[in-house]
Amino acid sequence: MINELMMNQIIVSVILATLVCQIWKVIDSSFKKKKFSPEVFFANGGMPSSHSTFVCSLATSIGLVEGFLSSIFFLSVGLAAIVVRDAFGVRHIVDQVREAVNEIIKKEKIGVNSVIRMAGHTPVQVSVGVILGIVIPLIISIAF
Repeated sequence: MINELMMNQIIVSVILATLVCQIWKVIDSSFKKKKFSPEVFFANGGMPSSHSTFVCSLATSIGLVEGFLSSIFFLSVGLAAIVVRDAFGVRHIVDQVREAVNEIIKKEKIGVNSVIRMAGHTPVQVSVGVILGIVIPLIISIAF
């Protein structure tokens, strides 16, 4: 069974793309903080968007394996469009609201903890996630 999973181009592409994305996130955060930050491997937000990477690698892999005219490809593209739109729009707005709330908490000296540090993504973070999600399955398809 493990052998079958390792030979499944879609599974390998999605797992590898997600791992590359999360490792990039650790490196990016560690560089910015000037200290090793392994905790961001499992955190939301940051550079690049792992949600965008995941759904775009899934859609690209399915297109490469099942065909770009298959029903399952169009379903995966629909899912990817919803997730990427959410990452671009809603999650970015949530991040802006979070920053405003934290500023109010700080300015008014309200006796509560600040809201989480990272929730959403910038358009660049989402775009890099999308690019990773397309490029890595294309590279993997050469190996299969």
